[in-house]
Amino acid sequence: MGAGTHWITPVVAVILLGGAVTAYLLRIRLPRDENAAGLVALAGMTWRDFINVVLGALTRRGYTRVFDEDATRDDSEYILEREGKRWLLSCKHGSAFVVGSATMTEMASIIRLNNLAGGLLLTQGRVADDTRPVAALQHIELLDGPTLWPELRDLIPAEQRRAIETDARRRARKQIVLVWLLALLAIVVLVFILRGSDDGDRAAAATPAAEAPTIAAPAPVAQPQSPEQRPAAATPPAAMPPPARPAPAPGPSAGIAASAENDPATLERQRSDIASAISTLPMVDRAIWSTQSTLQVYLLRAQGDAKADICPLLERYPALAASRVQLTPPAGSDAPVRFIQCRMY
Repeated sequence: MGAGTHWITPVVAVILLGGAVTAYLLRIRLPRDENAAGLVALAGMTWRDFINVVLGALTRRGYTRVFDEDATRDDSEYILEREGKRWLLSCKHGSAFVVGSATMTEMASIIRLNNLAGGLLLTQGRVADDTRPVAALQHIELLDGPTLWPELRDLIPAEQRRAIETDARRRARKQIVLVWLLALLAIVVLVFILRGSDDGDRAAAATPAAEAPTIAAPAPVAQPQSPEQRPAAATPPAAMPPPARPAPAPGPSAGIAASAENDPATLERQRSDIASAISTLPMVDRAIWSTQSTLQVYLLRAQGDAKADICPLLERYPALAASRVQLTPPAGSDAPVRFIQCRMY
């Protein structure tokens, strides 16, 4: 290989890296930016415009709206029908929503009470990761940030959609130009550095030796000495004791590990488990956390000692065992609302 050609490899590597970054910006970053801008546009719509777009998208899937006010709680819920089966549609309009397991539990209760096939939940916000398994078990389809915009993008006004796409492409072009400017700068720097190294190697090879090698003179031969002239043998030094090894440092105490049972995500998952378990009791219609420390239990009958069945399920989780439980009697019952507490703080 000719002189100086070894710098071709790093230059080619820089070009390949720039191409990889460009592909990432066009195939991954551009759709992600367009999706984020689309969600902002959807969040800025009025409720009427947003729900019309949602119903139009679901109509393309084969859903039709059924007017059944007894099966819904407010204007954010609708009953849909497809292939003879009914579904619950719930919309959380706004990008600030974070859908948790409590919302899934409420939707599951409505689906069960009205004998529905499943549900759909739409939001411009996001769905907590620990909520997705619960939704799958309850046959609830989630359309949030990453999946909502592709579903609705063709139904928003064409001018607004073109503005979103144009802005995303403009941002991608700026990023691609910046990447290739940096790649070009890196190539120029590499060429100068490696070319200077080549010039230095050639100059060193062309320089002749300044002097001939010097032949060392032979060492003088020592003359034999008489016994009287020989020096006394040096007394060997006393052996030094080996250095003492430092004592090992004490290890960290095993008892200071922080407990994770009060972690917010752990508590939220435990609340969901408690509500789901209590909802399966024979005398319970459903159980919902109205606040972080109050569990509201709707009873199917006022008779019986509900506390004896509820407390063992609640006391499985020490961090929530002292929560207040509101026992709500069935509709039409004369029994009062009662509050119990399975364990004191």
